[in-house]
Amino acid sequence: MEESEIINPFGYGTASRVIDENRKPQEWWIDYISINQAVAENEFYVLFEDGCLVKKGRSKFRSSQYLKGDRFRSFAACHQSIT
Repeated sequence: MEESEIINPFGYGTASRVIDENRKPQEWWIDYISINQAVAENEFYVLFEDGCLVKKGRSKFRSSQYLKGDRFRSFAACHQSIT
């Protein structure tokens, strides 16, 4: 089996697996972020302390929204807002 290297867009920390946010239900994310701390986040990815790199989908903001002055909303805030 061929091993592939995970590119970590943050340049620090270790990414051991990649998950697409849209592939898991909202309830799964609420549970996941209740026990895992995010260590880095940008508009496209979130890196968690357990090495999980999440490609944002539902909670992603386009760059143009930052330029218009919209406030950054963190991954955790998006998923905790329904509870």
